[in-house]
Amino acid sequence: MKKINKFIVNNLHWLIVLSVAVLCALFIILGSQSENGYITLNGKDAKIQDYTEKFIEDSNAALYRLMNEDAPTDEATIEEYSDGFSEQGLGGSVTLETVIGRRKPDGFNDDGKGLQCSKYTAYLATGRMEYSTAHPDYGPVNGKDVAAWLVNNFGWKYIDEPVTGAIGSGGFNTLYGHTAMFLYWISDGVAMVNDANYTPLTVATHPMNTSGWVWVVPGDYTPDPEPTPVPTPTPSGIIKYSYVPGDYFSGVLVKLGLDENNLWGEDGTVRYYTRQLVEQNVLDNNGNVLLYTPFTLTRR
Repeated sequence: MKKINKFIVNNLHWLIVLSVAVLCALFIILGSQSENGYITLNGKDAKIQDYTEKFIEDSNAALYRLMNEDAPTDEATIEEYSDGFSEQGLGGSVTLETVIGRRKPDGFNDDGKGLQCSKYTAYLATGRMEYSTAHPDYGPVNGKDVAAWLVNNFGWKYIDEPVTGAIGSGGFNTLYGHTAMFLYWISDGVAMVNDANYTPLTVATHPMNTSGWVWVVPGDYTPDPEPTPVPTPTPSGIIKYSYVPGDYFSGVLVKLGLDENNLWGEDGTVRYYTRQLVEQNVLDNNGNVLLYTPFTLTRR
């Protein structure tokens, strides 16, 4: 008996391996293949618990994400949040002041999630930061399509000349393009913009060549009216004259073209120009000529 026990102890691992092998062989020999491909003893389909199937699905999804096989597309991200995009004209009530007020400081990266350019400008325009749970740094569309996306889904409109707060898209001949918020012009075709991904996945303010870009503004935006031009007053001009015997003042004013069809009265031409001649000692306060010397009249 001791010998048997000693043999079992010394060869226990081999006995376990042998037992498993025998069981597997018997299972294969005696078992039958079911319709779903599993081998069972009675030939019926093997059952997998629901939580096991979900675990497998989640594992496959995680694997695909790691392999980047489910990179977001414009359609996929919009579909994921389709309820939020179904309200046509939502952006019509947004003002440029609201868009500008959402601007984030340079270096902002959404608490480590990061921001692609389209995610950031879509946030500026709509106030929404999340678009894809699989790729939290990604926006609703490629950068070159953001302007059109705002026009088609949120009631924005194109504008010929950008103003501060306008959202622009460019790089239409590239794969992804780019999008940014316009701040002001620096030179011909070069604008100061606010965007993301210039410094990787963070907000930045910097000059950018935006030649060929398209720009959009909220649907309710109306440009400030052009200021009414203020007419430049005609120079008053100074007229020189010398009294000669026989002149009378009202007649002089008519002769000089200063009568303005209102010679008399409290604000009449005679009273206005008389004051000038009194100051020059050409007339006294009663309108009598004191000096027959050259004088000047400043046209009112």
